[in-house]
Amino acid sequence: MEFKRINQIQLPDQRFYEILLPILFIIIGLIGAFNHALWRDEMQGWLVAWQSDNLIDLWKNNAPSGHPILWSLLIYFSKNITGTPISMQLMHWFLGSSAILIFWRYSPFNLTTKALFTFGYFPFWEYYFVCRHYVIAELIIFTFCSIYHLKEKTYIPFSLCIGLLANTQALSWSLAFAIGMTLVLDWILNPNQRKNYKSNKNWILDLTSSIAISSTLLCFGAFSLLQVRDSVKLLSSFIDFRHFLRVIGQLFGGYMLIIPNSSRFFDLVLCALITLILLVSTVTFIKFYRPALIYFFSGFIFLFIFNYFLFLGDGSRHYGYYFLLIISSVWLALSNQDQQLIFSTHQNLFTKGNLFHFPRLLTICLTIHLVVGIHMVINDFRIPYSSGKETAQYIQNKGWEDLPIFATRDVEVATVSGYLDREFYLPELNGFGSYAQWANRLILDRSNTKTFDEIQVYLDKFPNVDKLLLLLSNRSSIKNLEPGDEPLYVEKFSVIADSKFENSFHDSEKFYLYWVQRIVD
Repeated sequence: MEFKRINQIQLPDQRFYEILLPILFIIIGLIGAFNHALWRDEMQGWLVAWQSDNLIDLWKNNAPSGHPILWSLLIYFSKNITGTPISMQLMHWFLGSSAILIFWRYSPFNLTTKALFTFGYFPFWEYYFVCRHYVIAELIIFTFCSIYHLKEKTYIPFSLCIGLLANTQALSWSLAFAIGMTLVLDWILNPNQRKNYKSNKNWILDLTSSIAISSTLLCFGAFSLLQVRDSVKLLSSFIDFRHFLRVIGQLFGGYMLIIPNSSRFFDLVLCALITLILLVSTVTFIKFYRPALIYFFSGFIFLFIFNYFLFLGDGSRHYGYYFLLIISSVWLALSNQDQQLIFSTHQNLFTKGNLFHFPRLLTICLTIHLVVGIHMVINDFRIPYSSGKETAQYIQNKGWEDLPIFATRDVEVATVSGYLDREFYLPELNGFGSYAQWANRLILDRSNTKTFDEIQVYLDKFPNVDKLLLLLSNRSSIKNLEPGDEPLYVEKFSVIADSKFENSFHDSEKFYLYWVQRIVD
């Protein structure tokens, strides 16, 4: 009888999950926005916008960062929602949620693929909880895929996608280039596209306007990037096989979330072979729709060349662009199955029903992304991404937020500065500031001796200050001085440890507080 009852239970239909899962994603993201402790890269973006009184200030403050201004502009216009970093987090949550809603509404994937993708590493964690400009690229590329059918009527929306991507981040140019090449080659190779587009009476105006919009925004984005061209280090040798394998490792990371150990040649070769299988499987699957193939190869080649000659990337947020290319290419292919080209139906390892058929490999990759994504989100609720928020709350609870504070290293202590909404004395700036000012800062070593020298400079500069708070990040901390220890005497002042804040996902975001007392003769 019991088994009979169980068999009679009616499970919800697909429509139920299509509503439930996006809502669940949005709710978790909103809770995360209020819980997530920002780390230095996130807080840097907030402070650049928060410290800008107008758009001219915003441009000047953002320019040395090496990133175009779009992200800072969005923060600038949303900063007064709460007047705190939560404003940025809510704005970021809105963009990430919008991207997923577009994905669920317009992407051609089945329920399983959508669910795996939604709660995967990039859309659920890296481009959702962590507040950076990468979410803009995700949103724009999903928008492009969802409106691709409009190309027969107008190119203006696509010109905006290209232009906005160029003003998002340097790596986003790969996606902009992919969109541009797809549209141009489709125009050249597809007579039906030209015929349908020219049937619109205002097609010349539309085409001219589209070219003007994209060109203007591309030039603006390029100008932003060229301001930091002196900091770009070109590859010294044109041929470097190990470096070539390291770049392939970035693509492997896009698929599998693993970067091979560059010091072990065997790891690089093994991952390169696996990547080749994944790449051939992807191409075999999307090759039946020419624009999808053009889009994938255009973006891949641009990104690969950029990684090889200009910037390899130093984190998952960067090789996530390969992942966005893969997903969006398959989206285009599946959405246009009725327009696919006819190829040979010869069976091989990569065709339907065989070992390396792409949907099967994609499910494996997305399952890995799902496990890591959920782990990172749960971990963020358990362990703060940075202890900067906790440090700031401690200072506020003690009523010390208005006391003189000497802090270093500037790049890291910006987190605490942002939460306290005040400037510190930063030796890298030889003055007061709240975030890393890349164009004006001095590079100082982390030795305690150098820190003590800079403290003495501060005390000499401000003779009325007899006592101050010393805030040091992890690698700059005084290793032989713990809270409760006897004061450390350094010529004209003493240092005593007050507290330490080490509950942080990032080791660099652990902070240490000390009191510095001037020794009066």
